[in-house]
Amino acid sequence: MKLSMAKIPFQGKAVLVIAGFMLCSTQPLLAATSEQKVEKPLRQSIATRQGTQQAVDKWQADRGSLTAQFDALTSETANLKSYRDALQSRVEKTQQRLDTKQKQLVETEKISEEITPFLGELLDQLRQVINEGLPFLVEERKKRLVRMEEMMDDPKTSVGEKYRRLMEALQIEAEYGFTTEVYPQEISSPSGKVQVEVFRLGRLNLFYLGLDGRSCGFYDEASASWQTLDDSWLREISTAIAMARKEKPVSFVNLPIGRIGKIATIQQ
Repeated sequence: MKLSMAKIPFQGKAVLVIAGFMLCSTQPLLAATSEQKVEKPLRQSIATRQGTQQAVDKWQADRGSLTAQFDALTSETANLKSYRDALQSRVEKTQQRLDTKQKQLVETEKISEEITPFLGELLDQLRQVINEGLPFLVEERKKRLVRMEEMMDDPKTSVGEKYRRLMEALQIEAEYGFTTEVYPQEISSPSGKVQVEVFRLGRLNLFYLGLDGRSCGFYDEASASWQTLDDSWLREISTAIAMARKEKPVSFVNLPIGRIGKIATIQQ
């Protein structure tokens, strides 16, 4: 329906103008309100999406870090298990060795108890050989005997070491029976103390030759003293001494072996 402004009174026109003005002024307000109603949820949705994406990104980063830590821990656990197994194997082998050593220790103690009296017998043999045999290298041999006696009383020395050293000392004494030797010594002869050269013939006997080469003699075990020999033995004893010193080639010599009676027999 069309209104004609010519037919409307002035007051009505004024009302229409005001109403139109009000209508025009409320349209932008209504548009702004509608826009706010649409824009606010949209912004909230965008913010929500952004927060969700950030959470997802953070979770992805945390997941990667945790995965790396898990892999590292898995590898370390495997290494520790391998080390534990190797250590357990070493412990078992060590225990086996300890058990073996314990058995050996028990056997050693048993052997020690059985061999100790035998070692005492060996020491007695050494003492007898040195004290009752020919008096050659007396000081050296007695010192060796003293060392053996001290060793036997030493609890720190093992039974095996005691046996080894006793057998070594007895071996040295035994070797004297297959060697000759010349050394200077002061002896007590029937004519008094005199400096001589002593010739040891194995363990058979001892002979002496005066430093001037004009006297000679032998050691008599029966009387445990040095006895003078006839001058006829000077050449033989002198030759024997020269051979012992390797000043002459080895050859046969006649020497008085044994007691005076046997010497006389040999001389005859």
